[in-house]
Order: sequence, then structure tokens, then C-alpha cells
Amino acid sequence: MLAVVGYHLGIPWLRGGWLGVDIFFVLSGFLITSLLLHERAAWGRIDLVGFWLARARRLLPTLTLMLLAVTAVAAVWAPPSRRAADAWDVLSAFCYVANWRLLLSNDQYFSSLSMPSPVVHTWSLAIEEQFYLIFPILLIALLTLAARSRRRRALVAGALTVLAALSVWRMAALYVPGADPSRVYYGTDTRAFELLIGAAVAVLVSGREFGDRAGRTGKRAGSSPFGRTADAIDRCCRVASIPALIVLLAGFVVLTDTSAIPFRGGLAALCVVAVAPIVTGASLTRSPVQRVLASKPLRRVGLLSYALYVWHWPVIVFLNDRRIHLPAFARGVAELAVSVALAYLTYRYVERPVRAGGLRALVPGRPGLGRPVAVGVLCALTAGLVVLPRSEVGAAAATGDGVQVRATPYTPMATRKTVTLIGNSVPDSLQSAFPGVKYPDLNVATDVSLGCDPFPGQKVLDGQVQPIGAGCPAFHRQWQERLRSDPPDLAIFMVPQSITSDMLVNGRTLHFGTPAYLDWLGSMLGSVRRESLAAGAKHFAVATLTCHRVIGFTDDAKHINDDGRVATIDAKVRQWAASTGTTVFDFDKLLCTGGYHDAINGTALYADGYHYTAASGSVIWSWLAPLIQQVFRRDG
Repeated sequence: MLAVVGYHLGIPWLRGGWLGVDIFFVLSGFLITSLLLHERAAWGRIDLVGFWLARARRLLPTLTLMLLAVTAVAAVWAPPSRRAADAWDVLSAFCYVANWRLLLSNDQYFSSLSMPSPVVHTWSLAIEEQFYLIFPILLIALLTLAARSRRRRALVAGALTVLAALSVWRMAALYVPGADPSRVYYGTDTRAFELLIGAAVAVLVSGREFGDRAGRTGKRAGSSPFGRTADAIDRCCRVASIPALIVLLAGFVVLTDTSAIPFRGGLAALCVVAVAPIVTGASLTRSPVQRVLASKPLRRVGLLSYALYVWHWPVIVFLNDRRIHLPAFARGVAELAVSVALAYLTYRYVERPVRAGGLRALVPGRPGLGRPVAVGVLCALTAGLVVLPRSEVGAAAATGDGVQVRATPYTPMATRKTVTLIGNSVPDSLQSAFPGVKYPDLNVATDVSLGCDPFPGQKVLDGQVQPIGAGCPAFHRQWQERLRSDPPDLAIFMVPQSITSDMLVNGRTLHFGTPAYLDWLGSMLGSVRRESLAAGAKHFAVATLTCHRVIGFTDDAKHINDDGRVATIDAKVRQWAASTGTTVFDFDKLLCTGGYHDAINGTALYADGYHYTAASGSVIWSWLAPLIQQVFRRDG
């Protein structure tokens, strides 16, 4: 979990820290299976209801407390346009279906271009809980089917291995190189192999749970071949544990979230490697690795690990660089300190009392009241998020001076003109806010693809090529055809934030701001212009890039927020437009004069730091529509 927290804090040398979740899945599968097998050996059966209730007592109180806190903070700090989404995210997290909620809402785990959900990290808890719900039933079925076989251990472990292999195959089959990997990252079906690998190993190294007279019991090996197998696995894992730990630590440093290796079998290999230290840590035979893993500092971290994981992400999201104006390192230290403090308080006053006295310990004198009260408060708060007024004025009230736009008198033209905005989701948000009643002579359409740009190329961050959406290559090829099917009177290309980073174009990396990059930028603008006019557009214009303050934890967000990079791009856009006689709609001068502003005419400018709100978009149209009208009156 420490690797995951470090990755989320943006520690540069923990680029592969996200792999910590995968290793935890293996550990969880191993421990839960060992627990179930031990219960069966001790009592002759597995108490399903008792197991599920025990898991709920262990996991729900901390999760519920975090969700209550997140809901309360989001009601105050989250943009009004995000409140409904946050409410659904909280409810899905409470019901342990967060991973499928994120998939259905097209959330991209590795993206930094939109405000992240404060509970996005609960996708892993959802997968675990789904495993806890289904796996005990599966294990009972396998044990029952193999009950009369002398090779029952091999049959059960073999069945779990086959299921794990199917999950690995599904991950590899669904993964599309260069596309966002969120489908294979969030899916229960594509992540089950990690838990199943741990479960299969637990079956192999168990001893008396399968009736063997030996096997990791501390006694001499008996006649059971699988008792001897368990001891052999134990010895091999102890020998391999140090090299395995080195490999895992190297993975945390080397394997970035843009690499295809993890999703093409790399995660499966890493999980197999993780087996060695896990088995060593659970071994009855002492070893150097076990002494390290059982040391007091690591034991204390282990006690706080669940609460720390639950709390750290919402702390990072809410205490972002827009709320804490500190250098990145100092802000990270503050976020970590708050997360650890919350984790300790939760462990001390919630987890320990519940383990000792059940949920009734949380409400002394009112046995059984804790759970319904928590559920009721959670439902009330999330419902409040949905029904709270969505006016953007409140969100902008504390922003200070914003942009002031005076509406220009507007007289509709005699003929109706079609305007098509070309680009990604930003022009889509602007088109959605178009007040057609005010401008009856304009018909505003879009030729966009969410998350895609109308030109080939991929961002390069820290030397790593970034994935693009699965539909982006098709958009690169087809946007002209869509424009040709309904040629506009004016096509407006809105320069995207995606080009604030290095770009990979035709196999060549173009470093931002270099002559080669600027030449490509001019060439790209010319290409979009030619293709738009060739598709039937009568006129073409370009809209400059604007300054932003998106909340993100990668170089991508830093580049988008870099006003100097925006200025470099816009200077080239204006130069290119002047040399080609192209109209420029200068959004940068409108919205960024004097620096970044997050309000326009007293209303929040952005819904999520990136996209326009309905209210701000309407104000922008009061500036843009008259300028568009000037183009038609000047050029016909």
C-alpha cells in the first residue's frame, strides 16, 4: 500500500507504484483462502454467513466513515456540476460496485484531464469484496467435487489456476496497445487472476486442511506427497524471496502506467514473483526476509494499511494545489501527514473497537444502532449532493475578481448560418451551452470525439508515449467525412490542451517548444484548415488555447497548467493565422488577461477545471457570436 500511496502522491521514482494493488490482491487471495481452509479443517465446514459478516465488520466501518466525510466535504468544495457524479460514486463505493460504475462512466484511471473522483480508489475494494462474495462459494463447490479424490489438493489448485489463466487471457485479449487501459484495469474479470493466484498457492501450501500429516506444520514430512510438496514450495519461496523482492521493487520504479508489458502477461508474472515473499512471510520457518516483514515498523504500517489506503486518495484530491499553495514536495508531505493521522484515528477509535465489540461498540448503550445510523446518514448526505442547487454562482463566490464580459448588441442576420466546432470535449461543452434562442441565425454543431483530436499524434510524458482512446484513430480518419456530410458555413478548430506536452508524430518525438515542434504545429494547423475547406466548409477559423488549473498529479496536468506553454502555442497560432489570412478567435485574451481566472461574470468558468459550464458557456457565446457574425458579414 505504501507504493500505491507514493504513486498517488506523485513521487517521481515510484512510477510503477500502482502495481502495489496487484501485489495486495495476491496477498489477499492467499490469506482469505488460508483462513477458509483453516476454518473447514477446524469445524468441518465453512460458515458463509459468518465469513461475510466478519468481512463487513472489518471493512465497512472505515469505508463508511470515509464516505461520510467525502460526502460532507464534496457538498462544500466540489463544483456544483460534479455533485451528482460524486453522489453516485459514493453510493457505488458503499455498495462495492465502484469499479463497474467507473467503467460505465468511462472514467480513465491514468488520465489527468478531468477532476478525479475522490473515491475512485475504491475500485480495488469493490473487486476484493466481489471476490469475498463469490470465492467462498466456489471453494466449497470445488472441495465438494474433489472430496473423494486422493488428488483433491491438485484438483482444487488446478481449477483455480485454470480460472486465473482465463482471467489473464481476457486481460490480454481486451487490452488495446496505445489505448486507455482502464477497461482491463478496473474489470473484475480481468483482475481476478491476481486473487486466484494467491488462492491457488494457499491451497498448495496448506497442510492438515487437506488431511495431510505433514506440510508446513513444523513436524517431519509424512507419507503424503502433497505434504512434501508444500514443504518444498515453502523452501523454494524462502530461497527466492530476496530476488523476488528486488524484482518487485524494480517494478515499482521501472514499469510505468503507459507500458504495455503489464497488460500482456507482465502483471501475471509479477503476481507469481510476489508469491515468494508472501509464502515466506507466512512460513513457520524463520528467515531473514520473514524477520524484516515481521519487524515492528512494518507491523505498525500493516495495522494502518487499510485505513491509510481508504483515506489517502480523498485527502490528495481535496488538498490539491488549488487549495494548498505550497511547493509540490511540501504539499505532498502535508497530504501524507493528514492521511496518516486520519488512518491512525480511524484504527484507534473505529477499527479496534469494532473488532473487539462489533458494530455496537461504535454506539455505546445502543446495541445495533451504529450500522443503520451510518447508512441513514450516508444516504441522506448523498441525496443532498444530488438535490443541492446546481447554480455555479456559489462555486465562484470566493474566487475574487473574474473575467467581465459585456454583451455586444446582436442583430440576427437574414439568413441562417451553420457553425461547426472541431476538436475534443472542450468544444463539445461550449456547443452544449449555446443559447440558440438568443442567436436564431446561427446553427452550432460539432465535429468532435471525446478525448480525441482531429490529427494523428500522441502525447509523450517523461519519455513514455501516452495511450489514446480506442476511438481516436477512427476519428483521425473520419472527421472530414462527417464534416463533408453537412458542410458548415464556418468551421472553427479549437486548439486542444493535449499539445502542451511533447508529441509523437509519425514515429518521431517532437519536444515541446523546439523548432521541430513549432514547425509541426504550423503544419498541423494548415492540415486541419485544408481538410476542413476541402470537406465543404466555406470559411475556417481557429480558436486559441486558454490557461487552466486542472487538478492532476502527473506532468500532463502540470503542462496544461503552464501558462508559458499556453503562450508559446498561442503565439505560434497567431503567427500562422496572420501568414495564412485565417480568422483567430482569441479565447486566451478573453479569459486569461492578467493571468488565470476561474470565474466569468460572477459564475464559475469551468465545471472541472477543463470544460465550460452551461452558465459560463452562455457568457462566452455573448462574446463569440458577434465575432462569428462579423466573419459572415465581411466574407459573405
